[in-house]
Amino acid sequence: MAAPRRVVREIPSIAILQQVVAPTEVLLLVAAYARVSTEKEEQEDSFERQVEHYTQMIRANKKWKYVDIYADPGISGTRAEKRPDFLRMINDCRAGKIQKILVKSISRFARNTVDALNYIRELKDLGISVYFESENIDTLTPGGEVLITILAAMAEQESRTISTNIKWAYQRKFQKGEIILNTGLMLGYKKEPYKDENGLTVYSVVEEEAVVIRRIFREYAAGMTPARIASGLNDDGIPTKKGRNGWLPSVIKSILVNEKYTGNAVLGKTYKPDVLSKKRMPNDGSQAPMYYAENTHPAIIEKELFDLVQKEIQRRKDCKDEVTGTTRYTSKYPFSGLLVCATCGSRLRRHVRTVGSGKRVPSWACCTRILHGRTVCDSHHIREDVLERTYLAAIQKMVDDAAEVIATVREGAMLAMEPENAAKLEAVDREILATQEQMLAMHKQFTAQRISAEAYNDAVRAASVKIQELEEQREELETVATRYAEVKVWLDAFEESARTGQIMTATDAVIMKTLVEEILVDDYGIEVKFKCGASVEQEYLK
Repeated sequence: MAAPRRVVREIPSIAILQQVVAPTEVLLLVAAYARVSTEKEEQEDSFERQVEHYTQMIRANKKWKYVDIYADPGISGTRAEKRPDFLRMINDCRAGKIQKILVKSISRFARNTVDALNYIRELKDLGISVYFESENIDTLTPGGEVLITILAAMAEQESRTISTNIKWAYQRKFQKGEIILNTGLMLGYKKEPYKDENGLTVYSVVEEEAVVIRRIFREYAAGMTPARIASGLNDDGIPTKKGRNGWLPSVIKSILVNEKYTGNAVLGKTYKPDVLSKKRMPNDGSQAPMYYAENTHPAIIEKELFDLVQKEIQRRKDCKDEVTGTTRYTSKYPFSGLLVCATCGSRLRRHVRTVGSGKRVPSWACCTRILHGRTVCDSHHIREDVLERTYLAAIQKMVDDAAEVIATVREGAMLAMEPENAAKLEAVDREILATQEQMLAMHKQFTAQRISAEAYNDAVRAASVKIQELEEQREELETVATRYAEVKVWLDAFEESARTGQIMTATDAVIMKTLVEEILVDDYGIEVKFKCGASVEQEYLK
């Protein structure tokens, strides 16, 4: 029997079979994505043109079915999660609503290489192509992904270049001393509608707001906490910058460390380490240049007071409670933080004692005595009313000799005359800079093999010793400058308090802590040590 004739037929593709079953042509589901990175007028026009262009392009193709135009106006393309309509488009792709996406260029789709390739690969796995019109690339064509990788990298570099240009522009502004005050949030200033002779923005003081700023600095320097300052402002009905009666301690803290209230500004406090993440980090000067611009706008407070407050902020951070060992600062009572045990050196703590027939009497006692007993510190409790009377008697001595005290303090302060001290500081800074430049020049010679390693090491050691000596000189001069500022603030406060009679009170913590450094307490009396360096001894007045 003859073998049957072998027959080979080509198996038709699914598409052919579908055409047989359903001859009607299936339209491709097409969408477009449009984006511009800013909201400037010319960019808005470009954005509208993109939307109109792709709407007409899709509707004009008889093989395409219009799905939607996804658009993110005025949004940067470095991170996809910042573009809501882009993410909506991706979700529609995952839901099978789109088969092809039209985009003007790779930079409109994404400037982050990782984002671009991740989304392109995901869409490719879903069978969805992305067509970039400017580059004439379809991601589903052979070699498309290789070109996409190159172009995406180029787009990312473009973003970095733009970021670098922006940084350069800011650096130029910093070098010129150009500053920007956020007058919408920063209390005390307003922006004028004109420029100065150098074309820089002009700011002026809003005096009714400046009064609040000065109050905040003075009260903190006098010993009050940010919480108490905020509470006082709220009690007095003083509104915040936004017109609300709701001062918070955090707002007070931010004001106290803002050097712009001195009329000067630190520029470049933060830097952006990564163009893609957009995060800004604190700058210590090693990552990007920092500048200190002086007299950029009118001052609201004196620099001496600002420096004094910064020193007080640090002192409170370092303040330790002798009983608990934890960091603690309080200004609840006028004597808080001022009383020191003359026997052991610990701080005194307020508590209420029961005496006689159940009478409760506020008193102060050494923390060491309270914690460990009289075997460690043989001091005694001192009644608060006795302390108040004794303190007032000591203050009276100062008031009686006010003219002599002021003259003596002024004479001592003149030993650290600010102009002379500032000139010395400037000279030391110049010498430090010159020595550092010499070290840099020496390093260049060494790397160019123009000097031996031995000569280089000797030069570096000598320069290091010199810089250390100069830094020590600078520290001494800064200490003198700070002391001068403290005495100046004390003199102003003492003269004003003595003139008005406000100094004669033991219940006003602001006056007391402005003038007094500490009060040594023993079993016989007190020694009031003032911030100017003077002191007064007084026996207890029972």
